[in-house]
Amino acid sequence: MASSIGCALVASLTFAAFAAPCSADEAPPITVVAGARGALAYRLSQELEAAGLQVRVEASPAAAGSGGLLIVIPEGEQGAIEIWSDSSGRADLVASVAPDGPLDTRVLRAAELVRALRSTAGAPAGAAGPAPAAVGPAAAAVAPAPAPVQPSPVAPPAALPGEAWGSPPLRAWAPPSPPFAVPAAPRAPLVEVGVAIALGWQAPGASLALDASLRIWPSARIGAGLLADLSIIGPEIEAAEGKVRFRRSLFGAELALAPIERSRRFGLVLSPGVGLSYVSASGDARPPYIDSDESTFTALVYGRGEARFRLIDSVVLTAGALGGAAIPPVDIRFAGRVISTFSPLASFSFGVVVQR
Repeated sequence: MASSIGCALVASLTFAAFAAPCSADEAPPITVVAGARGALAYRLSQELEAAGLQVRVEASPAAAGSGGLLIVIPEGEQGAIEIWSDSSGRADLVASVAPDGPLDTRVLRAAELVRALRSTAGAPAGAAGPAPAAVGPAAAAVAPAPAPVQPSPVAPPAALPGEAWGSPPLRAWAPPSPPFAVPAAPRAPLVEVGVAIALGWQAPGASLALDASLRIWPSARIGAGLLADLSIIGPEIEAAEGKVRFRRSLFGAELALAPIERSRRFGLVLSPGVGLSYVSASGDARPPYIDSDESTFTALVYGRGEARFRLIDSVVLTAGALGGAAIPPVDIRFAGRVISTFSPLASFSFGVVVQR
């Protein structure tokens, strides 16, 4: 019996001799780096201390020292919570908690990650899990440690010259920079004023005209406009009785449609419209006929389209086409004889549009 007690005493003392150095090697504390000690830093430190972990709160990583885990709290508490590890001689970002959900949910996620990382760091290298502790002749199975947390796919920034704290640069711990300003989407202009030179053709012959237009866009793709097509050079008609100079002008109201968004570099505008056409003929008769000048109005139904190219922000180059017909047609007579009838009309134009 005495021999058995002595062996047990020796075994106990031997275990104590080996256990004492291990207990002296305590795990480094967990450092919470928070420039402003707000609610998020306070709740997280309380949660970790309640889990039995040593926690200290520092204002900057320079005061944290090396070793262990560092939890970086974002400025303003709206960014991601980052967890860095300095156990391998260099700082690595091993996990992060996205800035979504209420404060308590973010705190619990971060605390769970820290506990899992601390458990993983305490396990022997190469071991699948902690070995079960033997008590007496029977061994009690201990639950395996949580699986290692996969690092967030964020590479640490490159080191800057003269940094004192491991390999991560000090700028990694600086407050996050404000988000880049996102340029506002281009605004579709409300008013457009256009001028163009139009080469036209009508039954008497070719003509040259000046087009002026005004469009108002209460909607991005639907608007209303006015068109004035003013004759510069009209055709001349010659016959045995003499010759006549023909002029026509158009004043129209139209619907404007933009199949392509008008704020883009290339665009297209379609405009069906109705208008009033002023037609005049100035005759130069040969004897025995007498000179005569006549004019009249007629309705005109037309449609036109403009292909556009944006030159600068508010200036657009245009290439357009117009087609229409006079209702009713207008006859041109020499000595009671019809020599031409004005009805169909077509023109091609090149111009510029200013948008506001």
